[in-house]
Amino acid sequence: MSSKRNRRRPSKPISVPRSRPQRVPVPPTRPAPSPSYAGGSPVDAAPAETASRPSDLKGMVVFRWVGSWQFLLLTTLMILAGSLAFAVTSLFRMPNLPNCRAIFWPTASAAMRLQCAESYANQGSVDFLLEAIALVERLPDDHPLRAEINAKVETWSSEILERADDLFHQGELEAAIATANKIPANTAAADHVETNVRRWQRVWGEGSEVFENAKEKLVDGNFKEAFRLSVLLLDVNNDYWSDTKYTELTKLIAMAREDSRKLGKIKRLADKGTVKGFQDALKLLASIKPESVLHDEAKAVKKTIARDMLRLAERFLARQQLPQAEEILGAIPKNEGLDQEIADFQVFTEAYRRAWSGDALGLDSAITRLQSLGKDRPLYDRAQTLIGQWRSEIKALAQLDIARQIAAQGNINDLRSAIVEANQVNRDNPRWDEVSDQIGQWEDRVETAEDLPILNRADQLAAVGTPQALRQAIQEARRIESGRALTDDAKKRIDGWQGRIEAIEDRPLMDQARRLAATGNLSGAIATASRISPGRSLYQEVQNDLAVWRDQQQNQTLMQEANSIARSGAANDLARAIVTANQIPVSSSQYTDALQQINRWSWDLLNLADSESRSNLDRAIKLATQIPSKAEAYTTAQARIQTWQAANQPQETDVIEWTESEAAPVFLETDETVDAQSFR
Repeated sequence: MSSKRNRRRPSKPISVPRSRPQRVPVPPTRPAPSPSYAGGSPVDAAPAETASRPSDLKGMVVFRWVGSWQFLLLTTLMILAGSLAFAVTSLFRMPNLPNCRAIFWPTASAAMRLQCAESYANQGSVDFLLEAIALVERLPDDHPLRAEINAKVETWSSEILERADDLFHQGELEAAIATANKIPANTAAADHVETNVRRWQRVWGEGSEVFENAKEKLVDGNFKEAFRLSVLLLDVNNDYWSDTKYTELTKLIAMAREDSRKLGKIKRLADKGTVKGFQDALKLLASIKPESVLHDEAKAVKKTIARDMLRLAERFLARQQLPQAEEILGAIPKNEGLDQEIADFQVFTEAYRRAWSGDALGLDSAITRLQSLGKDRPLYDRAQTLIGQWRSEIKALAQLDIARQIAAQGNINDLRSAIVEANQVNRDNPRWDEVSDQIGQWEDRVETAEDLPILNRADQLAAVGTPQALRQAIQEARRIESGRALTDDAKKRIDGWQGRIEAIEDRPLMDQARRLAATGNLSGAIATASRISPGRSLYQEVQNDLAVWRDQQQNQTLMQEANSIARSGAANDLARAIVTANQIPVSSSQYTDALQQINRWSWDLLNLADSESRSNLDRAIKLATQIPSKAEAYTTAQARIQTWQAANQPQETDVIEWTESEAAPVFLETDETVDAQSFR
């Protein structure tokens, strides 16, 4: 980064004193008083009797003091002191500078010119320096003071070049160049002007290029590259670019980041297409300052939003939403080049109001209102488009009215003629939906009149109720083509008749399967019911029965398997049989039989556990724990388990040990065991 230059500030202009002739004040003359010792009374002396008055007495006293020697001595001393002060002041005071503006230069001396030129140069400004140079350059080259004058001119020219360089660093390139070009050509400083100007222009171009490129990057949203370019300004050999413009660019980068975020939010708000969204977007747009590099883009976005709001207002009007249209119209920003369009839109509002009546008179009145817009109005083309649209609507309404008059008789031929007349309305006409609905009603009336006899004959055939009659009824109803007014009615009848035929055909199979299931032949019942194929009317009903029968069949299989396992009577087989039978759900019809078997096998397993307890308590406990909670023996088994677990714990050290000579006590079978066996 280039170091800042130590620039000399121009000195404050010095006012050149102008010499003026001094005026010596002349004291006013006074008549000398008559001496107090003069003899005789004056001719005009006052009478003796007047001397006695106080004023005459006071004047006499003053007159005597003025004529005394004290007054004369005091006056002399004051005159001497004043003369001495004037002399000292005159001795030490510098002579006044000449009045350079009032001098007649053709007759002025060279010393006077040089003195005035130095006085001008001391002012420090470029204009005074140039005036000083011009003042002394008029002297001839062979003048005795030419050497001193040339030295002064060189000094003053160098100062002008310095002032130009100061202007360059202050950011005033053109002023710097213009100032440098004012340096006299016959000076040494003039030899450096061209070099300095080229350097200034080159440095200025470097700074300007970096600055503009950075601004372009900001507009493109490339903030990283803009920041990189801003750092390059610090290396520009110019205080204006490396300091002032660098600071300005960093502020622009920060502002652009924030404004870019704002613009993104503004566009999202505007894309909502709501009144509040547009209002919030405009409010946020107002916060983007004119000095921002994105201000032009913000202005373009604002104009786009204004046009979108105008289009939205017109859509509200077209949907007869007048309050919303007026609200958004009032929110459109002014001075965006749309003021005339907004004014035209007021005419559109009135025209739309008239068109809302929906009849030909209202449309014609709306057309008349829009015709007040001349060709010079911005919405003239849009008005002509609407006029053409409303005229086509009037024509469509006229054709529809003619068609309704034709269809008023109600017979099939008249209805067909009315349909032909109404179909002359163009499909692109805004009134086509209304015309199409009317045509559809007439077509339904024609088709109903044509197809109702067919449907009545089909109902008569189906009334017999036999499969053959039902098939004939279906065949008759199928004569009504698809898309006709009675197509849905015919289809419902056909579906119902087809279901009746299938039910008649499949009911014997269903009844046979249920009889087999009632006798316990579940396999036969399932095989018979499965012959009813999907899609038949009884298929869903038979599926419900099949689900029940399959569950029963599975439960039978489980019971058979459990009985087969328990047949050996071994403890492990009994436990497995209990687990197998326990899989039968409570909702099954086999659940009662399964529970009885589980109770029987549980008591058998408990007896085996009792037998094992005499020799192996661990084995006995393991067998007893396999008895399920739903079994009757479960409570007894849990009591046995607790007893055996207590007996199976290791005895403490203070327990009496039996000697070999003493017989161990014999534990008799408990009453609980006996009771359990007797219960079985």
